[in-house]
Amino acid sequence: HHSTPFLPSSGSKTVIIINYDEDKERSKSINIMSTLKNQQKQSKKAVKALLEESLAKLEKLEVTYKEYFGSISSLSEASKAFDSSYLNQNPLVLKAVGGTQDAIASVLADLYTLETFIHLHVPKMEDGNNFGVTVQLAALKVLSDTQEALQKNMDELPKYYAARADALDKLNRKTETKTTVVKVETEDGGTKKTTTTEETKSSEGLAVDFHRTQAVFAVDVTYLTLAQKALRATQAGYLAAIDFCSKNKEKLESPKGTGGGSNYSSMY
Repeated sequence: HHSTPFLPSSGSKTVIIINYDEDKERSKSINIMSTLKNQQKQSKKAVKALLEESLAKLEKLEVTYKEYFGSISSLSEASKAFDSSYLNQNPLVLKAVGGTQDAIASVLADLYTLETFIHLHVPKMEDGNNFGVTVQLAALKVLSDTQEALQKNMDELPKYYAARADALDKLNRKTETKTTVVKVETEDGGTKKTTTTEETKSSEGLAVDFHRTQAVFAVDVTYLTLAQKALRATQAGYLAAIDFCSKNKEKLESPKGTGGGSNYSSMY
């Protein structure tokens, strides 16, 4: 609808008609654009800090890798080092699996920050001068592929606990049973009564089946390997994403050049 500011009447009075619906839509559009523009500024600030700290983060990831896997010359040697003291739980593998999950989560958070930044800087669709948009789409593909690969590792690592529990359940450990008999005599109206109570307690001894024991440690080695590969993949994926975004920062932020105008301008 188009507003008609002035509509003369048959008399001497003037009737003013205001299209409130149109004004309401205009105000709503301005609020949305203002919010998006603010989000764009916040994402730019976040990415600037992320890129400045990326080198330190890469160095930290390498320190983490050496901490968890630096002392392991080979997985077969690691397996030989696992003795009966590692049977109930393996602190080396627990630390590696948990630490790798933390590293993946941290890198995924940064990749999502970069992805949000790019999405908020994609210009409106129009003919011509779209090379910068091609760069943005290439960056989004790199980020998406890396996120997908890291998320698969993130989903796989927690399966360690169930896999090890299943292996432990099949150990067929010796069970020691101890029964205690307690007799209590009471006198009720001159009649003596004896009550007997039996308490049975069971405790698990050490595993006796060698191959079942090795099956438990095989689970440890499998997930130690997975954690090692996952952490290396996390380092490589993060490095590739940071490298691409750093080299193409200008195109990612201003795909149509600095004079291309704002992504968020009023529609009216």
